[in-house]
Order: sequence, then structure tokens, then C-alpha cells
Amino acid sequence: MGEHMGEATIDERGRIVIPNEIRLELKLRPEQKLRVSTKGGELVLSPEVGPDEFISQLKGCVRGSKITPEELKAIWGVGHPHH
Repeated sequence: MGEHMGEATIDERGRIVIPNEIRLELKLRPEQKLRVSTKGGELVLSPEVGPDEFISQLKGCVRGSKITPEELKAIWGVGHPHH
């Protein structure tokens, strides 16, 4: 997977279109939820992770892990519907 950059314009309603090559690379689909956040003055869009994918990502990282509870909460997402 490479690092792609593209250009997007914010329309009058605050919407943007994610460039097609990025949508394809990240396997984003219509109506998929994205988390929106900021980091160091940049806008960050992250695909929502479902419970099954979240659990599979945790396998092997809990015992002896250096991931803090705060980092786990960030991975899961504050306000996630399964909380």
C-alpha cells in the first residue's frame, strides 16, 4: 500500500469528495462511517472499525502490550455505539 495524496474541495454544505484512488486503496464504500478528528492542525478521517475487526486487531497485543488503555479507547473511538 502506498501513500496517496489528492485534492478535495469543501462545498457550500461542508462536504468533500475523497479521491477515487484513495477510496479504492482503503476499500471505502458508500455510506461507510468515518471518524473525523484533528491532529496537529490537520484533519484526520479514519474508517470506523466494527467489533469483529476491532477484536481481531487486539489479538496478541493485550498480554505484554505497551498499548495504554487510552490508546485502546482511541482505537475503539469515544462515543462508539457499542459502548
